[in-house]
Amino acid sequence: MASRGIPVYESTNYQDNRPNYKPSLIEAIVAFHKKSNPDAQTELAVDIATGTGILARDLPRYFSKVIGTDISNDMLEKARSKGGSDCIQYVQSPAEKLLFLKDNSVDVITVATGAHWFNIPEFLAEARRVLKPTGTLAIFGYTGMAHFGKYPQCDAILKDYALGNDMLGPYWEKGRETLVEGYLEHHKEMAKNGWVGIQRESYPRVLDTSPSQEYPAKVPSGPNVIDFKVNWKKLRHFLSTWSPLESYNKDHPEVGNLCDSTTRKMMQAAGVENMDEDVELDWEQALLMGHPPSSSTD
Repeated sequence: MASRGIPVYESTNYQDNRPNYKPSLIEAIVAFHKKSNPDAQTELAVDIATGTGILARDLPRYFSKVIGTDISNDMLEKARSKGGSDCIQYVQSPAEKLLFLKDNSVDVITVATGAHWFNIPEFLAEARRVLKPTGTLAIFGYTGMAHFGKYPQCDAILKDYALGNDMLGPYWEKGRETLVEGYLEHHKEMAKNGWVGIQRESYPRVLDTSPSQEYPAKVPSGPNVIDFKVNWKKLRHFLSTWSPLESYNKDHPEVGNLCDSTTRKMMQAAGVENMDEDVELDWEQALLMGHPPSSSTD
């Protein structure tokens, strides 16, 4: 089975209006990588589903060589145009078939807000193949939903925009639900296949619909993946990057642009008129890390 349907993004809008990842996130991944084996190397990191290279450009501070992969050549061209360290290379490749990588050759694999689109068993098998025995897989992302500090009445409006049956809900490609649940399904699959030292966190609460005792997620004291500062205008621009929006707008011309009307609805609920006013948000996010099964070297 090939990769699940992967949504199509407009690369410039994506690059300009998606959040950067917290520098402390990469530090936490490297610390996890070395915790059980201080001699674990940091020679090669592979950032899968790199998109426009938002995370890949931050990795050379910690790794000697970085490879960013994506199935979209348009995204990779945008990544290359952004420059960055000479140690970064971009390769067009599906996540489940990293044919350009040798067995046991990668120190750390990162997947930033992309693993929910993959065929989970096939991807994990390929990650196990290419990771060194001391390697680390780090999957993380943000759901796009958030909790409004000053305007909690806006929480439901944003969630409805994302998941409502008469809004973007039916337009998402299969896989979105695994992100909304904080990568619980990836956690289960890793555990079932003998991955070691698995650690999962979600913020600002456990994101699982039915919190699992067998596959628990810890709640950190603060955001661990992104800390995206926005005003209403920037929030509107972020909502415009969501992949189902174009299809929804084509099917519902009477609505106009759904992200515009949703932003207006939230501002009206908040009693705000100024698009430049800052919005205090706690973004939903999750981080999952683990090491490959010891049998990967057999």
